[in-house]
Amino acid sequence: MGFLDNSSITVDAILTKRGRQILAAGGDLNITKFALSDEEVDYTLWDVTHPNGTDSYGTVIENMSLLEATPARTSFRSYLIDNSIVGATINVAEPSGQLDSYTPVSLHPNTIGGISEQYTFTIENTNLISFDGTTAAVSTRTGTGFDLTTRPINAAATTTVTITGTISGIVKVVTISVKEDPGAVNPPDAPLTPDEIQDLMDAGAAGVGG
Repeated sequence: MGFLDNSSITVDAILTKRGRQILAAGGDLNITKFALSDEEVDYTLWDVTHPNGTDSYGTVIENMSLLEATPARTSFRSYLIDNSIVGATINVAEPSGQLDSYTPVSLHPNTIGGISEQYTFTIENTNLISFDGTTAAVSTRTGTGFDLTTRPINAAATTTVTITGTISGIVKVVTISVKEDPGAVNPPDAPLTPDEIQDLMDAGAAGVGG
């Protein structure tokens, strides 16, 4: 984290980790989502009693230091929202260590702060983990929680699942590491094959990851 020069109007935009990977690999970026943040701004400092009049009500706010953009946030602390959401966080049980192929991963979060909501789950790399009951190419689903299963890869790798509250907008990033599978043929960044998709569906039908 760092501070931006607030002597001029500044828009600070950065790529997510996945976006930087695509760019480094020489791929074309097709940006479909972005997020704006005002978390460093304390709107309670708007001073309607300022002796210099209306032009000076926001003097303190206008001279606050701005924060650099970050790839993801773990909580939302903007003052420009309902007070019931301020300081709320997403709580979810996270897997630890490196996981074997076909290991079930259950992600059923809840929002701490009295908010009842659904969540959008986005898998960074579906070659490493997939939603149960879907083809491995499905990277995003929305609901109260989902069960996932790790996939066989021929080299150890790490990916993330981004969980976003549909009401609060709070983001929780879960990191998942998968072990090398000696019997796997595909590297972590390989395109999915029909046989792999069928293997995953067969494993789900047999109760793996249920």
